[in-house]
Amino acid sequence: MIEKNTLNLKANTPTTAKSTSSLLAQPWRVLVVDDDADIQSVTRLILANVVFKNRPIELISAHSAAEARDILTKQTNIAVVLLDVVMETDDAGLELVKIIRDELRNNAIRIILRTGQPGHAPEERVIIDYDINDYKSKNELTAQKLFTTVVAALRTYETIVSLNKTRTGLEKILQSSDSLFKVQSMHEFSSGILTQLSSFLDCKPQGIICIEETINQSYTPATADNMKITAVTNEFECCLKCNLDGSCGHSELTELIQRAFAKREHQFAGNYSAFYLKTGAAKATIALVCSEHAIDSSDQMLLEVFTSKISIALENAVHYQKMVSLEKAAVTDFLTGLHNRRQLLRLGIPLLACANRKNPLAVSIINIDFFKLINEKYGHDLGDVVLKKVGQVMLSHFREQDLVSRYGGKEFCIIAPALPASEAFLLFDGFRQVLENTAIDIHPNESIHITVSIGVTTDLCPNLDDMIAAAESLLYQAKSSGRNCVVVR
Repeated sequence: MIEKNTLNLKANTPTTAKSTSSLLAQPWRVLVVDDDADIQSVTRLILANVVFKNRPIELISAHSAAEARDILTKQTNIAVVLLDVVMETDDAGLELVKIIRDELRNNAIRIILRTGQPGHAPEERVIIDYDINDYKSKNELTAQKLFTTVVAALRTYETIVSLNKTRTGLEKILQSSDSLFKVQSMHEFSSGILTQLSSFLDCKPQGIICIEETINQSYTPATADNMKITAVTNEFECCLKCNLDGSCGHSELTELIQRAFAKREHQFAGNYSAFYLKTGAAKATIALVCSEHAIDSSDQMLLEVFTSKISIALENAVHYQKMVSLEKAAVTDFLTGLHNRRQLLRLGIPLLACANRKNPLAVSIINIDFFKLINEKYGHDLGDVVLKKVGQVMLSHFREQDLVSRYGGKEFCIIAPALPASEAFLLFDGFRQVLENTAIDIHPNESIHITVSIGVTTDLCPNLDDMIAAAESLLYQAKSSGRNCVVVR
């Protein structure tokens, strides 16, 4: 038990190597929920100086489940909860678990249950009935074990947050075009340019951002074919889909933009300013800003310096966008938008390292039944349609923390953290049923249905390749059993 009269802090308190830099990164936020003031004090004493990945731990105290609920409702970036069971009621901690997972829908936060009265919450029942990540009795939780437990939880939390972000990115990829300059991705930066210029001119953000998609090396007027509006403010909303031909009713502004592109320099006309922002050899940008007063010569000189800085930032943003696109291409299956095998192994290995009996892990291999016949009958183009549809159904069905990937050909691999064998069958068989009932259109008046065979292993192995091999073996059993089924071990 963590008690101030028995804990040998000098011997048991873990030491951590602090960064040589005095500026540490954003702290890990750990919520301690316990009505025992001594437990709160000693926990704070043990973890106060812990630094993990150059980030300190910030401890937040709650002395009841109700207080903890208020904190969790307002603060969404808490990584770990050290949660007592018996507080204002005998099962206050367990009820809080339900609130976190079901009501607040927070699946990333790691919940470590600590109890001084195991009889009120038997470990086996709690692990099965509640979505917690670890269970510790206070009489066994030494300073060193507390340190180990918290750091392991932080590592898992970091991985899951990364997966959630990646998953969101995958969903956007499936919905967006393959264009390098997506309106969605450049819009925020473009709006920022308008805000900065308007702030400099001491006026409300009013204007248009227009990007030249290919630069004409000769100094001839730019045409509507190679210019595109990427951001507008409310007053110019009608211009967002304009072809810069004056059809939106702003013919004078269109001429000003055309002139700035043609002369490759700023243009001023009354209260309107068209700023030419060069972004390297590939593209240029025009920022049209409406100010509340005309720009005098002194302002124009200052704007010349200011816009040169914006041009550098914009060029960096263009290069960054290219790098992001290349990085996504390296870890993403080009057809389905899911993780590829390389990304599966990169993200899956740390998930396996954090898995144990109390924090289980499921690995599955999913194979499309009779996929060769589909290609032979309908052609490979339809086969690609089927693969894309399977990827879309996977992203909508599986949990945010699940790692979904195309493993190769007609096979997919899913790594599901915090998923015991008792729940694995329900999750994967549910996917099988949803996919079986999903119609895939092949012609305007014709659709097909497909099935999958699934092998799932929850037996932890020393490395991820062994678990994948075990899942493949179970997949063969599913195929031998007649296909369109799930085999879990």
